[in-house]
Amino acid sequence: MAEKDYIAMWFNARRRFGVSDTVYWGWFYPDTRTIEWKSWRHADADGLAGLAIEMRKLGYPSTPLPVCNEQSVPSWKEIKAAKRAYPTEESAKTIHWRQKYHHSDDVTFKPVVAALTKAQSDHIKTYCKDIRVSHGNMLFAALSRVVSRELIDGNEPFYWFFPVNVRGATGIQTESFNQVSGVSMRVTPDSPATDWQSQMRQRMKAKEHWSMWKQACLSKYLGEWGTALAYKLTSGKQFFAGNCSNLGSWPLPHADNPENPNDGRLLVGASPGTANYPVSSSMIEWYGAIGLTLKLHPSICRDQKMVQTLSEAWKEEVLRESGQLDTQPTENAQAL
Repeated sequence: MAEKDYIAMWFNARRRFGVSDTVYWGWFYPDTRTIEWKSWRHADADGLAGLAIEMRKLGYPSTPLPVCNEQSVPSWKEIKAAKRAYPTEESAKTIHWRQKYHHSDDVTFKPVVAALTKAQSDHIKTYCKDIRVSHGNMLFAALSRVVSRELIDGNEPFYWFFPVNVRGATGIQTESFNQVSGVSMRVTPDSPATDWQSQMRQRMKAKEHWSMWKQACLSKYLGEWGTALAYKLTSGKQFFAGNCSNLGSWPLPHADNPENPNDGRLLVGASPGTANYPVSSSMIEWYGAIGLTLKLHPSICRDQKMVQTLSEAWKEEVLRESGQLDTQPTENAQAL
């Protein structure tokens, strides 16, 4: 029997209700702040596979794709046992946005990139090694504090969705098929990177990503119509701040890679984002320099300037925490 991408069925389902699954990627030129945006559908490929396909067109072999450190998909019995052994603190998946906006249906705001130089990126990695956290957790924890400070009311905990690569364990042979699950990161307005790190470890041990994977694969039994109905019935019940996508370091190691062009540009990308996940954030390394991309859904965004202001605040928060900036954060930067 031919393989089928059961995760893609959910992206097809939501498009029926006008929810985009467009993934953006492109080249960012820091000197001119210009971006050559291109795109693909998430239903056609997840972030890793999509970037690999595009990089191969440019002469980068981009193989093999990164795999997870697990060998197979656990059973429900194993998942339930792991959840009991590694409990996680939970609360309602709701969020109190300070301001909601109403735009016409054709309004969208472009992703904005905050570029870190290789020297800044190396400094961040050294800092993260010293405090024993991944630099991905440090970067997204910084974004979370900025978003909380600028866009959210109150001190209640809220959630981010953190995608997890499950390649190498699923048994799926078709490279372009979606092989990504995720965990729900519960944070408070001031959660530091160390909290993100410990919580990520706990949720992975609890096999939360496998629970989500198996639930998503129920589309196999629901079919296209049933998956669309399930999406319609469940999409309004959980609300996250957004998603945090770590798309890794590029180009992928290979003896036949072209020489580093050293032209100053960065490879960047942005995941779709929805009203339920309105802050879409991603990080990609290109020859060691990190690009941070931010995209806001119109439901929480006043205008394009607001995306730019929040992106700059994210970069400043990262540089400040890593000891590369001395100034203090400005409250309510979006009002500027």
